Amino acid sequence: MNKEAKQIDYTKKGFTKPKEHFIYRIKFTKGEEVKFIGHLDVMRLFQRAIKRAKLPVAFSQGFNPHQLLSFASPLTLGATSQGEYGDFEMAEKIEPKIIMTKLNETLPKGIQVLDSVLITKKTQSAMAAIEGAKYMVYADKQLTESLLKENLEKYIGQKEILIMKKTKNSEKLTDIKQDIFAIENKSRQGETKIYLYLAAGSKRNLKPEPVIESLYAFLGLAFYKYAIKYHRIELLRKTQEGDMVGLSEGIGVHDLSEIEKEI
Repeated sequence: MNKEAKQIDYTKKGFTKPKEHFIYRIKFTKGEEVKFIGHLDVMRLFQRAIKRAKLPVAFSQGFNPHQLLSFASPLTLGATSQGEYGDFEMAEKIEPKIIMTKLNETLPKGIQVLDSVLITKKTQSAMAAIEGAKYMVYADKQLTESLLKENLEKYIGQKEILIMKKTKNSEKLTDIKQDIFAIENKSRQGETKIYLYLAAGSKRNLKPEPVIESLYAFLGLAFYKYAIKYHRIELLRKTQEGDMVGLSEGIGVHDLSEIEKEI
């Protein structure tokens, strides 16, 4: 970065070097401390953190400039996660590790940046790329480890798994079995845990709550939605080879020196 660039105030609203945006994909957590903070509030947290960290964020043009940030699928309020993603556009090319370090110095407890990648390969936005999601579900005391062990295969072995799924204007009976890629008993030491791997994204999207609600109905148990905890493990995209990988895998570099190796 030259002397002239160093003198630029990147935090000044509206500054963006034309056609010089560099997109970084950020992976971050949403812990217990912030699980009741909504999607828009998470966005505001990052906007403030970027400003305090004095990162060279790019701004939109026009009457009301705003930071060019976009986030992947919003997490259900009350759930935690170790696999949240956002695409952040910068006006200068900087080391991905610097973005991660500076953000972690300013973000509140409960939100930690785990990974930062400069996107160097053609890829969809974080939101558009999603095709799958993995979760760990912590059941209430009604669902014992033995009850789950005895009945989980019977549940998933049904010809169809029907739920009432909400649409924009109404509800309709929907078979969700094809959208459950995997469901496994992960219970340990008296704690009943269920691993879910579900379809996610704009084409097919299944949240964990209706799956667990239908499982409880199958078992004849009362479903108390606030007694069950959900933790998102990862959001996944499909590669050209058909493999499912994390949203930040195989799309760029963690170190600027790696760019020369790609050429």
